[in-house]
Amino acid sequence: MLKVPERDPIPEPLATVLVVDDAATTRHLVTQTLEQLGFSTLSAADGYAALEVARNFRPDAIVTDLEMPRMDGEALIEGLRNGEIEQLRDIPIIVCSSKINPQTLGELSELHVEAVVPKPVNVRTLAVAALRYFNAV
Repeated sequence: MLKVPERDPIPEPLATVLVVDDAATTRHLVTQTLEQLGFSTLSAADGYAALEVARNFRPDAIVTDLEMPRMDGEALIEGLRNGEIEQLRDIPIIVCSSKINPQTLGELSELHVEAVVPKPVNVRTLAVAALRYFNAV
């Protein structure tokens, strides 16, 4: 009698991460990197769209740019931290931005951002940060 080999079950994703960036190439790079690590992803092109996605799908973590049209990353983070959805107030956030200076780092620290990855994004740096801060969610 022929036997069908047993397969390992499909692993569950580590977490669902919302990727927010107005640059499609960066959004794709970040999404691809996270998915290769085992995360599932959602995406949005600006802070306004990201708030809607977050409210509707409740991701476990967020990677966001700071400089975007309609609503920038800092406004997005403030909206999440001060928002009406308790589950999103403490969501882990990694910022990927070219706008890295002492003032911005201070503001992001006050908003309780887990990590800042400078642009252009180094996928290894992003991977280390994502596995460190998003793996436990």
